Amino acid sequence: MNIPKILCFAIAIAAVIASFSIYPTLPAAVPVHWNALGEIDGYGPSWAMAFLFPGIIAGMLLMFIIIPKIDIFKKNFEKFDREYWLTALLLEAFFLAFFAITLLPNYGFKPSLSPFFTSAFAVMFICLGLLMPRFKRNFFVGIRTPWTLANDTVWEKTHRFGGRAFVVAGLLSLLGLLFPGAAILFAVGLVVFAAIVSVVYSYIVFRKHGKVLI
Repeated sequence: MNIPKILCFAIAIAAVIASFSIYPTLPAAVPVHWNALGEIDGYGPSWAMAFLFPGIIAGMLLMFIIIPKIDIFKKNFEKFDREYWLTALLLEAFFLAFFAITLLPNYGFKPSLSPFFTSAFAVMFICLGLLMPRFKRNFFVGIRTPWTLANDTVWEKTHRFGGRAFVVAGLLSLLGLLFPGAAILFAVGLVVFAAIVSVVYSYIVFRKHGKVLI
């Protein structure tokens, strides 16, 4: 039994049910944008906040269902099925938590989004980094460059390196909590840097193990 997959369906269904339940209770204008400090600086229609994140979660679930059926490396998905659905669960949980906290101002609570987003973003990439070394070659999930897709050796070495890079980036992102005004940009910058370094590493490994095996 694939528990992560079951939980993905449960979260998507719960999010959609919640959106229809919450929508009638929201005011006409709700917070829809926050600045770098996590303070509300924009309002929009209630339907946007009620249905945006549940829609993203449901769409993400659909995408994760379809991907293994259309990828030319579809057999590889059987080799990391658990990690694949743990990745989906991780992303869904992130958006569900984001959905919940962005609703709070409508019910009298006004927390700063900066510490929450920075912490959740950091934890998500730490967990993703731990999962990545188990990913198998495919066109949709992982560090997909011309060089990692060329053969399994480059893919595996890159994902071991990239996994460590994302874990380090996630851990360092937590330091941004000491500087709330720059925390989000700091966290995003670290993850982007980890991604770029991983792409460069994949090319270096390919130069050493450059045999194309499709």
